[in-house]
Formats: sequence, structure tokens, C-alpha cells
Amino acid sequence: MRRPKIDDKLTLQGDFGKTDAICVEVLDNPATEEEGILLKVMTRGRFEQGQQVWIVGHDGSKVGATVEDVSTQTIDSEVTLSTVLPA
Repeated sequence: MRRPKIDDKLTLQGDFGKTDAICVEVLDNPATEEEGILLKVMTRGRFEQGQQVWIVGHDGSKVGATVEDVSTQTIDSEVTLSTVLPA
């Protein structure tokens, strides 16, 4: 899975099923020594801090991510995910 860019469409999968998301920000994660990144996405669904989700690639590959923060704005939520993408 490649590093997402702003406005990329992503699919998130969790206990709730699958939901679409749009990437609004991509940052290097200073808390990790590896290739860790923080993704801010706009999405719908119920997310909680600490929740584990999958980011599903266009080819069907999956990368695990942790919900770091959730900021609800009307129907959509801005969700910050931390993940390490394979090289």
C-alpha cells in the first residue's frame, strides 16, 4: 500500500463493517522510529480513541491502524489514524 495523499479515497474496516473516508492530512508520526504516519480522514461511522481498524487498499491489501483522535463535525467525523505502511 502506498502512502496516501490529500483527497485520496480510503476504505476503513472495523467491527462496524466498511466505510469510506477521504484523506485530509498526512503527517509523519514523531512517536515512531519506523515509517509511521498519522492520517487525518473525514468519514462517517462510530469511532473511538484506541480503536483498531484496517485501512483497505485498492488492491484489497489491509494495513492495521489505531484511532488516535476523533473530532465530530455534524454527520462526518475527522478521525486521526496512526499506522506504519510497509516499505
